Parts: sequence; C-alpha cells; structure tokens
Amino acid sequence: MIDPRIWSMLEDRGPDSLDAHVRRLMKDLGLDGYHTRNSKGSRKGFPDWEIWGSKIIWRELKSERGTLSVDQRRVGTLIKLGGGDWAVWRPRDLVRGVVAAQLAAIAEYPHADPR
Repeated sequence: MIDPRIWSMLEDRGPDSLDAHVRRLMKDLGLDGYHTRNSKGSRKGFPDWEIWGSKIIWRELKSERGTLSVDQRRVGTLIKLGGGDWAVWRPRDLVRGVVAAQLAAIAEYPHADPR
C-alpha cells in the first residue's frame, strides 16, 4: 500500500513539502548546497538542488505526478555523462527512506574549515 501522504505532498511549497523535508535532513546531517530560489535567468533545466558532501549530487524534486521537462532530462543526462550523480526525488523516495539514505551517505566526510 502506498502511503496516501505522497499524493498530496508538494515538491516545493510549505512546511510539509518535499523541499522542506530535504532542507531539514540536510541541516540535521550538516550538509550544504545550492538551491535556486528564482529560476529566471538561470540555466533551463538546472536541478533544484546541488548538494555538497563527500561528493556532489544533483537532485530534481518532483511531485508524484510531476514530469521532467525536456531541458531537465537533457541536463540530467549531461551531468550523468560527465560522471555526476543526478536523480529525481519524489515524495515516495522520502517516505521509503531513499532521500535520507542518499544524504547520509554523502554526509560521512571529514569536516574541514575551507578558509
């Protein structure tokens, strides 16, 4: 049975959105990253999140029914062709623990002061 919460979870609006959960997990794990607040003027298709840890991962957030644009698929393919770790996270990935596991995997690195 699929958790009914996933069908109503928005990708990026409100305290219970997928984005809000990703932000809390990142904070709890001591991760940092980049999220474009306003995509106007940005590269079309750039992922919602670039997350920095023991490696850099790029994640596109989508609702359960959300679809990738042509530009998002193209950028994701280019990142993967370059050896990058790109994927789509949906509410089901949060509920199943995929998001937390992937973030925890890159949080395991020695913290160094970059100054």
